[in-house]
Parts: sequence; C-alpha cells; structure tokens
Amino acid sequence: MKFLTSFFRDARPRQLLLWCAPALLAGALIRLFLELRMPYGYVQFDSGDFLVTPFRLLADHHYIIDAKKAFLTPTFFSIPFFLHIPALLFIPIAQHLMGLLEVLIAGALIRLWLPLWRWIIIPATLLIAVSPWQIWYEHTLMGEANYVFFLFLVGLLGTLWARRPTWLNFTWFALSLFCICGTRAEGKMMLLFGLALIPLVLWPRWKAILLALFCLVLVHEVAGLGGGGSHAFSLLYATLFEFTPNDIRSEPDLAPYLLPLRDETLRAAANTPTDLVALAKKINDRVERYLHEKRGAGKKVKGQISIIERHLCVEILERRPLGVILTPLVKFQMASDGWASGADFGEHALRVKQPAAINRLGGEIDVLSLGMTGRKLDQAGMQQFVLVHYDPARMLWFTDYEKAWNYWTIAPRLPDRPAAQPRWAHDFITVNPGQVEIDPVTRQITPHPEKVIPGVPIYFLLAWAGMLAAMLIRTPLRPLRLVQAAWILAMLFTWYVATMVGVTNARFRFAYDPVCYIYAVAAVVWAISAIRRMITPAHEPTQKTPICTA
Repeated sequence: MKFLTSFFRDARPRQLLLWCAPALLAGALIRLFLELRMPYGYVQFDSGDFLVTPFRLLADHHYIIDAKKAFLTPTFFSIPFFLHIPALLFIPIAQHLMGLLEVLIAGALIRLWLPLWRWIIIPATLLIAVSPWQIWYEHTLMGEANYVFFLFLVGLLGTLWARRPTWLNFTWFALSLFCICGTRAEGKMMLLFGLALIPLVLWPRWKAILLALFCLVLVHEVAGLGGGGSHAFSLLYATLFEFTPNDIRSEPDLAPYLLPLRDETLRAAANTPTDLVALAKKINDRVERYLHEKRGAGKKVKGQISIIERHLCVEILERRPLGVILTPLVKFQMASDGWASGADFGEHALRVKQPAAINRLGGEIDVLSLGMTGRKLDQAGMQQFVLVHYDPARMLWFTDYEKAWNYWTIAPRLPDRPAAQPRWAHDFITVNPGQVEIDPVTRQITPHPEKVIPGVPIYFLLAWAGMLAAMLIRTPLRPLRLVQAAWILAMLFTWYVATMVGVTNARFRFAYDPVCYIYAVAAVVWAISAIRRMITPAHEPTQKTPICTA
C-alpha cells in the first residue's frame, strides 16, 4: 500500500499514464475484441518446442528445456498447468497484458530519452499498441511477445540505473538482462548494452566496474544453462554457403562433398539466400557422410558437425568479408514486404496449420490436454476441440487488418528491382500485393511479387535516421543520451545478427518494428521542428517545447 500511495502521489507516473492513455485505450479495445472473437491462444508449429517443458514436468517431474529454445518462455508457459488454469486461455491474456505494459514502458523511454517527446509519445505509442504483428504474437504460444517486452524493459531499467546508480537498481537491470537472455538465443547479445553501460555509469570506480562485469558474466553463464540456439551455426553456414571456396582450407577433404551442392544451390537461388532450413539439413547430411567415410566417426556426430561448420564460417568471413557483411542486408530487403507475424488467423492457419501443429505433439496431448483446455482429451478430441473453438469466419476482420497495415506501411518504399529468378519466399510470408507484371500479349496486369526484390520501406529509412539523430542530438541529460546510444547500437547489432543467422523472412524484424515506429515518428517531428526554425524569422520568438527533465 505504501508503494501504491507513493506511486500515485508522484506526478510523473500520472503524467505518463495520461500521455499513453490513447494508446492504452486503443490497444486494450483491439485485444479485448480479439479475446471475445477467439479466446483460446493459437498453437503454432513451433509451440510444441515450448510445451516440452510442462509435458516433462507433468509426465516425469523433470525440468527440461528444448535444445533450440531458451528457458524463460517454456517456464512461463508451464505456470498455468500447475495453477489449473487452461493454458490456452491464460497465456494469450497474460501476453496481451504484457503488451499493454510494454506500451507504458515505451512511453517512459520516449519521455526520458527524446527531445520534443510530447509530440512523439502519442503517435509512437499508438503505433506500438495497435500493431497487428505485436497482437498476433501475443495471442500465439511463442516466445516473441516476451522478447519484445524485455527488450524495452532492459532499456528502461538501464536508464533508471544510469540516473541513480545504486546496487539495487543495478540488480533490477541485471535481472532484466537475465530475462531477455531467457526469451530467445539472440537475447544474449543485449548483454552488450549492459557491458557498455557499466563503465559509463561506474567510471572510475574500478572495483565496482569489475564486480558489475562479473555479475553480467554470471548472468550469461546461468542463462546459457537453459539451452537455446543449438542450430545457430548450421543456419549461419547455410546463409553463407554460396561463399564456400573451391579450396576449403579448414577441411580440404570436405570439398568434394559440399561443392556440388553449392553449385546446385547457386543455380536454384540466383545468388540470394534460399530455403535455409532445408539447405542446412542437406549440408549436415553431406558433412555427416564426410565424417563417417573420411574420419570413421561414430553415430553421434552433431558436435563435430557444429565445429566444422563454425570453422567454415570463420574461413568465409576471412576470405569474403564484404559479402558476409552485406548478406543480412540482402536478406532483410528480400523479406521487407512480408508480414512480421507468422501468419493470420484465417482458414489455412486455423484449419490446416494448427491441427498439424497439434498433431506434431503426438502422445503428449494425453498429458497436456487437461492443462491446455481444462478437459482430458486424446489427439482426436483435441482436433475436434480446435474445430469447435477456432472459427476462421470470426477472425476475417483481423486478417483484413493485417493486410491493410502491411500495405500502408510497406507501400511507401524505394523502387523495386527485378529479381534474377523468382524470389524464394518462406511459407509464412504474405507478400505485398502491390507488385505487378504486365503480360506482353494480353497486356493484363497480374501480381508477380516473387519476381522483384522490394525496395526498402520508407519508415525504416526514417527510423534509422531518427536513431542516428537521437545519438547525436545534444540534450541537457547527456548521460541518458549515451545510454540511449548504447541501447540503440546493441539493439541494431542484435537485429543484424538475428537476420544473418535466421531464415529469410520478415519474422526476424518482429521485435524491432516497434522500435522503428518510435524513431520514425521522432525523425518526422524533429524534421518539422528544424524546418520551422529555418523559416521562422530570427526576430520572432519561438515557443520551444521543453526537453524532458529528470
């Protein structure tokens, strides 16, 4: 009670709630309508990896994390199973509430970091609150919604620690870094933000700096115990596979096994990243055959394959550095017209993909069904449950909303360019229908989105310009400007690496779209403000909007 009393006596939280109220109201209404139309969460193909943890806890009381996943989301998904609340109801509601809290956190960062924040906070938080991509992930049993939440929370708690460098504030900051490490494998790279902040905040207290660094190393090691990212080098090498040299120095005898596949891939993919998951499996098969035939390896060779692929990645980086550096930019542009969500909630998603995802769980449904739905069901009963409780017709509005959002954000972009061959698109990309081709005989205009490489959307260019300006604009709160710069650089590097390693689709920008909304709005506001100053006569006083204060 004392905390709540002090909270509501403070004018700053009340001010933040007031400025974020339009976004909170709009976001809450959309989420509420979604819950009313489809109260149960969507089970996606990857959801089974997260449900391994509650299954093992219920089946044999062992705490197991799937090797490809980090620990926090599977642990979070296990909670409703032990509270005897249907997980398919609990998880989307909890994630929607996190999404609304994320809006407040984003508003607080705008308030603390950005000049002219009063002009930025309402449109920026509105874009975050009503983004269909964020809402889709919140309603789906996946870890993306948790990652976005902790991405913003890390920025806020790091800022609060920089303003008041107490060990209690550092503990909360370190805990947030631990949590983001537990959401996705790429989250560990946000530790770079903490590493940059420590000397900035604690300089020149060497003992305190060393202690804080030790704490972050401990966070990294403990977070790594939960698994996550076991196939990272496999996907990374698949991304860089086209750069495989004819003379492989790290494994000379491996060349005959890989070069024919490389040439075949180049012919099929026209020098652009291809279906990386399928390609990675083919590469692994070739390397495994090499290990058996040339090294006489036993059955368990996953570790050896990973080491070989890591050495190949390092060799390619040394020999083709420019090609490696530009690869994520090519992958980003190829998928820039795609949906940042995995899909919609339409007929195919609910009637084909979701039953297939549940079928993938197999016999685990016998253990999980009671905790998921509140009823004891077998596989057939669970499929019937899906048919009854997931109605695509009730979700047509959300699909239309996703289409409209994608079109109006992606359509303003740089010119498209022809693709050398039809562009490969992952199965959960829905491309922008605005790209067309004119038939030379009938002169009929038909959509052929796979035959162009889309131009970069304008809002990304605005966002990157806004980020650069935010790091350079002088403000009275210089330490917070440096904190913001550290967070932006760590975030951009994490985005870059995730794009490098991940498959070629728009899902790998899901967490960074809301950040781009903030800085795109900021760039427009700052540009208008600069133009006003330029055209306002010098003798006329201008009323300046005050910069945020502590």
